[in-house]
Amino acid sequence: MQWYQKQFRRNLVDMHIEDWSPEFLSKFSPEQYVENLKIGKIGAPMLYFQSHVGLCYWPTKTGKMHNGFVGREDLMKRVEQLCHKNGMDVIGYYSLIYNNWAHENHPEWRMIDASGKHSRENGNRYGLCCPNNMEYRAFTRQQIQELSEYFDFEGIFYDMLFWPMICYCDACQARWKKEVGGEMPKIVDWKDERWKLFQQKRTEWMGEYAQWVTAVQHEFKPGVAIEHQYSTQMHDWRFGINENMALASTYSGGDLYGGIEEQSFACKMCYGCTQNQPFEYMTSRCYPSLSEHTTTKSLDLLRMSVMMTYVHHGACLLIDAIDPTGTMDRRVYERIGQVFSETQGYERVLTWGKQAFDVALYYDLNGKYNPEAEPSAADDDAHMDRTKPMQEALMGAARSLRAHHIPYTAVNNCFFDRYREGKVLVLSDVPAFEDSKVDSVLEFVKNGGSLYMSGHCHPRLLQEIFGLEYTGMTDEQVTYVSPTPAGDRFMDGQFTHQYPLVMFERQFLAEGTPKGEVLGTLTLPYTIPNRSSASATPFFATGDAEADKDKLERTRRFASIHSNPPGIFTERPAMVLAQYGKGKAIWSASPIERPNREQHSEIFAKMISMLADNQFCFAAQAPESVECVLFDAPEHNAKVMGIINLQEAFHTPEVHDITVSVACEKQPSAVTLLPENTPMKYTWQNGMVSVHLDSLKCCAMYTIEF
Repeated sequence: MQWYQKQFRRNLVDMHIEDWSPEFLSKFSPEQYVENLKIGKIGAPMLYFQSHVGLCYWPTKTGKMHNGFVGREDLMKRVEQLCHKNGMDVIGYYSLIYNNWAHENHPEWRMIDASGKHSRENGNRYGLCCPNNMEYRAFTRQQIQELSEYFDFEGIFYDMLFWPMICYCDACQARWKKEVGGEMPKIVDWKDERWKLFQQKRTEWMGEYAQWVTAVQHEFKPGVAIEHQYSTQMHDWRFGINENMALASTYSGGDLYGGIEEQSFACKMCYGCTQNQPFEYMTSRCYPSLSEHTTTKSLDLLRMSVMMTYVHHGACLLIDAIDPTGTMDRRVYERIGQVFSETQGYERVLTWGKQAFDVALYYDLNGKYNPEAEPSAADDDAHMDRTKPMQEALMGAARSLRAHHIPYTAVNNCFFDRYREGKVLVLSDVPAFEDSKVDSVLEFVKNGGSLYMSGHCHPRLLQEIFGLEYTGMTDEQVTYVSPTPAGDRFMDGQFTHQYPLVMFERQFLAEGTPKGEVLGTLTLPYTIPNRSSASATPFFATGDAEADKDKLERTRRFASIHSNPPGIFTERPAMVLAQYGKGKAIWSASPIERPNREQHSEIFAKMISMLADNQFCFAAQAPESVECVLFDAPEHNAKVMGIINLQEAFHTPEVHDITVSVACEKQPSAVTLLPENTPMKYTWQNGMVSVHLDSLKCCAMYTIEF
């Protein structure tokens, strides 16, 4: 078993410290550092070999050592040795691209934006070096060789492999001309094929750089585990990240700070794209993030972060930051140690099995952009659209499924075919679903699987399954779906033809003879909401003077001053249910799963339940804040159920009266509550093993053994 398969309690102490003051790191003590790790029950600490500042914590010949370590050059080596002496596995840390020392001392290595500026011209703290610059790569190779020869370590984390800006440096321009030709596009325009090619190249280049770093590291330390920063899988298009970092890493992970609901989704993403389990989830011990250096999360918030990772069978890394003088707050490690002591007993099952699910949400790692965004200059950050409509829709879908206790996971480009392990595939507003995946989806549905797709989706799927073709989008950015009699069963009386479901976004227009049942039709407000209204719709000129005149007139009028009520009822299909082979599918012209509304959530969940034939691998009677995550472990003749309370508060309120039922082919021999391995009462009826919890504070995890 590899070290990373055993070490679930991990830690990082940020050391991005300048050296302009002799006070900085003057009080750094290897003995005190490791003593804090022991107090915190850390099994695998991540140690800084270098930082964003670019200063090294070893006696480098190619860069610059931090002044605070000069004359005491072996301080970090001593930390590494003490960690190993105390039975810990050591993970190194090295910052790529973000390197202030290299940026200042080698201006020719700098990233340069479209207007010719580098990253620090406006007071920014971060100096950025371009991975396409071969001299910077040669320097990086020398640094990797040095640290590999100086330190002993089991794993290494390479941070910041992404594009923090759109780079137009000489090296990038030369590579573009060699591989494509002509000038690099400087207008962000998702309707422009040349811009989309440029984005593809940026992603390819960053992936190639990650593979290069991995190869160099393995040249000097074969067999060491490598992790590249991969929190960026959840970030927007500008970072140039798809599956490239996962494919260059031994296991996937990264640091996120967006709260417990984001963590729930991110854990499923990391679980679904790591080449080896467990994935790693990093977050700060500071509240709400590392910017608050002295504010520590409450015990309940720390428990929540650790246990959300553990119910997904991941490894938890908690990030602290050193004081500029080099001291650390012992009280922080006492708190971390208390939480890790409580959770240590769960670790024996965290290598068991695979996540069980019935619904797969597809996150297209190349689709993290707004395809309808207005074009903008590549150096105009203030007006550049970096929204992620697909991710917003998927987060809405996850919120609905979680609240209704429907077993789901996230799949992505890494292991896309994993969706076939479930019953329903969800394609929520995917702007450029790959042609190569269409046949797989059609076969899945034809053979009895189910599909839900909404908003932007592949035209071939729309045509073949539903008999429809896209013809454009509404001018109105306030639109409605009026249920038909066939659709009333999903609306459950919450919306009617006269009082339809509202969407504060444009809907797709589709024509053709629908295959199957039309569940809802498009309804529009009386007028086109204009820029001055509460719900603005930009004016889209058609070039037809008469039509534009009429459209402009419609934007100047309104029916109700505060809102845009439904007024134009059409026969255009907005929601269709179709049979395709042995399977079935629903198409929605707009992602009804995106809005955070009770009614939309109920309707979406009801549709997914129908698509899954109301048969799930588990069910729960529990408050909406409770999430259930199931792992199926036939190699241990067991299942592992995790139940977690997602109420994010300094002091988590208890929830009560929870019953969870897991589908099992035979009666279990035991149901055991972790971490104390306490026998639990259960019932076995109709192929379901049910347990009841009177109350739940943070998390419960139990095994069902056969």
